[in-house]
Amino acid sequence: MRIAVSVKRIWIGAESGSQRILDGMQRGVTVEQVEWATKAAQRHGIQVGMFLMWGYDGEELEDIEATVEQLKKWNPDVFLTTVAYPIKNTPYFNKIEGQAVLTKEWRDASDRDFAIRGRHSRAYYKHADSWLRNEVAAFRSEPDDPMQAALHRAQASQARQSLLAAAHEVEA
Repeated sequence: MRIAVSVKRIWIGAESGSQRILDGMQRGVTVEQVEWATKAAQRHGIQVGMFLMWGYDGEELEDIEATVEQLKKWNPDVFLTTVAYPIKNTPYFNKIEGQAVLTKEWRDASDRDFAIRGRHSRAYYKHADSWLRNEVAAFRSEPDDPMQAALHRAQASQARQSLLAAAHEVEA
């Protein structure tokens, strides 16, 4: 007896388009492998959702730029971003534990309530998100609507400039 299984979407925890950051996370994956997995799933009619993370320890502007460029290349159907947060007893938590500051009372807090001393502000990462989303939108709309693509590119450029202007702001 055969059972038919239908897969609509897979989710890939790519985390970053920067090989340097992936290596720092000890992900054990390359940007080329992420691209291969994405394209293979899409070739078989499976949508790809992708998780990305900003603010991992040591991330620089070049790593954000690499993520923007890789995401256009990978072109997942859906992508979500978050700012890195330390989960106790993980290598990341152990690495930045001395910089982690709880923003709520311990009894009311979760892993997501840590601020990381010295890391860029949340506003900085909101600009990174806007830059990323507009660059991807420009890339996707270019073939069918060059005017819309130009608008998205202008918004991406503004977001990048805002990110650079916010680079001096820190989280804690």
